[in-house]
Parts: sequence; structure tokens; C-alpha cells
Amino acid sequence: MYSDTRLIECDPMLAHNSITHTQAVLQRRIAEWQKHGHGLWVLEALEGASAGELVGMGGCQLLTVNAWNLSFSLRPQSWGCGYAQEVATAGIEYAQATRPDFPVTAVVAKRNTRSQRAIEKVGLRKQWEGPDNYDPDPTATMLLYADRVLSHEQILTLTA
Repeated sequence: MYSDTRLIECDPMLAHNSITHTQAVLQRRIAEWQKHGHGLWVLEALEGASAGELVGMGGCQLLTVNAWNLSFSLRPQSWGCGYAQEVATAGIEYAQATRPDFPVTAVVAKRNTRSQRAIEKVGLRKQWEGPDNYDPDPTATMLLYADRVLSHEQILTLTA
């Protein structure tokens, strides 16, 4: 999934260029579940001809010690089927039930308009726009969305 050029053209930082990279990401995800008891979910189709097939990954995870991060990555063949809204809504509900004092945020590449629309549909609002420090393209811009107004300090922490 993370080597599909259709997925990574909107956000090159999603690219997995080797099995070693994928294994490292999986180990981080497993460690997150072991430490916190929650993390991103693996998504699969439940009905129809594609039942049981991988749809993608998504949900809310702790971005910092006091903020949730909503994220989702879907296989391109699953785009446009409502999965982004479904996992985003479930992730937000989980985060708000677990730690309602933490803001739910989403960091998205500006060029990823598909994710922006999905994030806005679930009620998150843009709080900040600036340079994407993780993208090798010096002109890349990232957006920070949240379910509430963030303080200047919170924005600095979340975008550093």
C-alpha cells in the first residue's frame, strides 16, 4: 500500500521505500499499542465482493503527550467509498471518549486535497499553515487542523 505511487503523490512522506522501513513503522505501531493500549487501526472491507480485503489504516493516536492525531491512509481502490469519513468519525469518537481534554488534530500536506476535504467533513478546522519540515521539497506546505482553537504554544509544539 505504501509503495503505491497514487497514494504517495499527494504526500511523499507516506512512502515506504524498503521492507526495513515498513518493519520499523510496524514496530513503532506495536510499541504504541503496548505503551498506550490504543493506536491506529487496520481497516478491512466488511461487505461485498471485497469483504476481508485491506482498505487501509487510520484512527487517532497520541501525537504529543497532550494531543490526538487523526490520520488515515487508504488504498487507492478504496478512495471515494466513504471509508475516510467512517474511520475519521470513529477515531474522533474514541479520542473524545478516552481523553476529551486533549484536542483532536490532523496534520496534512497542503497538496493532499482529498484528505483535507475528509478532515473538514468531520468537523476539524484549519488552525495553521506553514512549511512542511518533514518533506524534502523546500516549497512543501502542511496544514494543521483541530477540533478546537489551539493556543500559540500548542501550535508550535504540534508543528515543530
